[in-house]
Amino acid sequence: MSAFIKLPSFLTVSALAAVTTILALAGGRPLAPVLRAQAPASIWEGVYADAQAQRGTTVYKERCATCHGDKLDGGVAPALAGEDFMADWEGRSVGDLFQRTQLTMPADDPGKLTPKETVDVLAYIFSVNKFPAGQNELPSVRDTLKLIRILAKK
Repeated sequence: MSAFIKLPSFLTVSALAAVTTILALAGGRPLAPVLRAQAPASIWEGVYADAQAQRGTTVYKERCATCHGDKLDGGVAPALAGEDFMADWEGRSVGDLFQRTQLTMPADDPGKLTPKETVDVLAYIFSVNKFPAGQNELPSVRDTLKLIRILAKK
């Protein structure tokens, strides 16, 4: 017998993440099995929206480009695109990348990016790396992001 519940398609990962956050804040049990059943398994499944990547472009240029380069090719800080990015992040979760970014960026003012700004920047990074966009925005809930893997295209 499966522990997963089939949900209507109109319930997005973002909507489920919001419900999970509300329940967790209210002391209820999180919906991890449901989220696991609904969340994309990898970045190749359209985990961000184009509009989100566009917002991320602006944040990146203002807060990240000085260290990571205008083309995400590195400089003072590691590259966020191409083989160097994949060498650092292959097999890890989007949640890991979200947490690292949230806690340590920007380097001159760590922790100042909001969760929304952080996922917008991640969406921009994914777009530059040519991971496909989807219809839903990348949620800013770390537990949900931990379910999505950064994988090289096979």
